[in-house]
Amino acid sequence: MTTPNPAAVTAAQPLDINREALLAVARTLPPDQPVLMLNLLRYRAQADFGPNSTQAPCSGQEAYQAYIQAFLAHNSPEEAKVFFHGATLATLVAPAGELWDDIALVEYRNLAVFRRWVENPVYATVAEPIRQAALADWRLLMTQPMAGQASFQ
Repeated sequence: MTTPNPAAVTAAQPLDINREALLAVARTLPPDQPVLMLNLLRYRAQADFGPNSTQAPCSGQEAYQAYIQAFLAHNSPEEAKVFFHGATLATLVAPAGELWDDIALVEYRNLAVFRRWVENPVYATVAEPIRQAALADWRLLMTQPMAGQASFQ
């Protein structure tokens, strides 16, 4: 399901990871601390691989499934896993027009694992272009388990 959002059409949304924020949290987070990434996803109706692409036409949601497969192919289940991925049924509290198609929670053993993935040339050349083609907009929020609730033992 792709939900139109007039605000997304009028202003280009940044779709890149904020490297300064990533470095700032890396300076303060304990190296063995698990992190959980909350992804808010709004798909393009039609994936946009660019005008010279030989990619078969598909929806943004279909392209995002290819992104997930690229992620799974290059990450160890012991270090990173898709904890949850599901459709948004209703937006109960949000500014008018803020609509998301899906959310995904991805758990990483620690921040170093996440950084190794997003700073890897494989990510930049294989996975990131798929994500950019798939998504009209997204948010990526990093969180950590509450004290005493870490999922890695």
